[in-house]
Amino acid sequence: MLIVIFQRTIYYITLGHFPTPFLGVSIVIKDGDKVLMIDRKDGLGLGLPGGFVKINEKITDAALREVKEETGLDIEIEKILTILSGKRKGLIIRIADIVYTSKIIGDYKLKDSLEGHCKWIDIKNID
Repeated sequence: MLIVIFQRTIYYITLGHFPTPFLGVSIVIKDGDKVLMIDRKDGLGLGLPGGFVKINEKITDAALREVKEETGLDIEIEKILTILSGKRKGLIIRIADIVYTSKIIGDYKLKDSLEGHCKWIDIKNID
């Protein structure tokens, strides 16, 4: 990831602007009226599982990888919910984010990660 930021910084210095936005994925995992969120350790509050797509990685593979890394769950992608773009809170870079809906396959056993603590949040309590 650091090399990508370095490359884009050099691009900015030499051409005067950043290239196209980074590509990211976010995944909505529901269980009844609850959504799985990550209470982030970096102080940026609650967020959906997800992250950046690596170079040469399929977008859906990135979604599966990020959910596994951040929650310990195996999921099946259902569909694209929406596509967001702009500046993500806490980042200086712009991002295009594909948001998928999914369902859990296999075990429902959650694990926390370096990103934060997994929590099921009631839909009516989400802004």
